Amino acid sequence: MYLMIRQDFRQLVHDVQKVQRALEKLEQDHEVWAREREQDDLMQLIKYVNRLESDVCMMQSNCMSMCLRYQEDGSWLALDSLHRVYATLNILFDDLEKVRTELKEAYIYSHDLKQLEIDWGRCRKSVNQIRKYIQDGKNILKAKKVLPSSDERKNVWFSTAQ
Repeated sequence: MYLMIRQDFRQLVHDVQKVQRALEKLEQDHEVWAREREQDDLMQLIKYVNRLESDVCMMQSNCMSMCLRYQEDGSWLALDSLHRVYATLNILFDDLEKVRTELKEAYIYSHDLKQLEIDWGRCRKSVNQIRKYIQDGKNILKAKKVLPSSDERKNVWFSTAQ
């Protein structure tokens, strides 16, 4: 299960990087008043944020499964951070909707892009906290002997098979 969560996290980080690049591209096109490119950038950004939301959902599901199985502090902290990522993603969606409406009307205001960047920073901070909990989580599970050794797993299998 731990490997599955690490894989989920790698996908999450990959999509975080895509969102970051898309936001930077939107800001660059905004600075040069490239309205058509801004529209394309915004649609791409929304697509990446949707993908990021899907990653968080998958990771939360796997993490909850791990928490129910191991009842570890590190896992609960990661889940709490995932909830914070969801909350900031909700704020990001609100920001993106506001920017999208402004772009349809005529112009994206710089302060709204700045707010989007601030909220994105909060989301990245929560993702970095998850990274810390996941990296520490494996050590916590081993230190408390929650993860059985390969010999212990064989013994459990033989005792349940008899």
